[in-house]
Amino acid sequence: MKTLIKNELRLSEKVQIIWMAIMLILIGFCYFEFLSLKDSLDDMAKMMDGFPEILRIMFGVRGDLNTALGWYGCLYFWTGILAFAYAMYLGITCVAKEKLRGTSEYLFTKPVRRSRIVLAKVIASAIHLAVFAAFTGVCSYWLLILPMGGLEESHGAIAAAVGLYLTQLVLFSVGVFLAGVVKHYPAAMKAGTAAVLIFYGTSFAAEYTGLAWMNDLTPLRYFDVYEVVSHGFRPGYLALSAAVVLFCTAGAVKSWERREM
Repeated sequence: MKTLIKNELRLSEKVQIIWMAIMLILIGFCYFEFLSLKDSLDDMAKMMDGFPEILRIMFGVRGDLNTALGWYGCLYFWTGILAFAYAMYLGITCVAKEKLRGTSEYLFTKPVRRSRIVLAKVIASAIHLAVFAAFTGVCSYWLLILPMGGLEESHGAIAAAVGLYLTQLVLFSVGVFLAGVVKHYPAAMKAGTAAVLIFYGTSFAAEYTGLAWMNDLTPLRYFDVYEVVSHGFRPGYLALSAAVVLFCTAGAVKSWERREM
């Protein structure tokens, strides 16, 4: 198992570096955007107040842009789009890429159970996501939070990074499950894209309508940045996330064990 995990980490590190570079560019752009707007944030906040609520939600504007949390929460929305897309992509490709490359016949006929191979890839991907979330958290702290004077809440930046990672894990597990049950790679990618869009649509609807039960339908609301920074993690959503990850991972393992190569 250890050898399989190391091999998977080595094979997928280049892709991770590319995604991390894109994230750095995005956060860097946000930083220079702040430098250009810092003297006019009051006017910008007043302008945003005049927007319809649904537009503010769709652009990630929920707090006062003059505060560190309000500004960071807005930019977290955009960095989250990239982070969550990466998690879904990683979930779909971590095993399915062997089928795409034509190496699945060789890999799955080795004297190792398929379940161990799939679990090794899942563990390696979870490590990649942890590195990605930590990298995003550090960059966000130095380039998005500190320029605004820092968050009033102690350990708020750490809580936001952990929340990002947990959300990525849930989306990753959904991607792994979809790749297991959908036999063709292009179809799995379409299903993963549709799942992310549905999750975002449900998140917007939950926030706009204020219906609490709708938050349970989308992992994007389990660890809302404003909630985890201000009040911490809800045990119920931690348990729900763990249940989704375990169910989807177990389903993916079963599917890959039964699949004909």
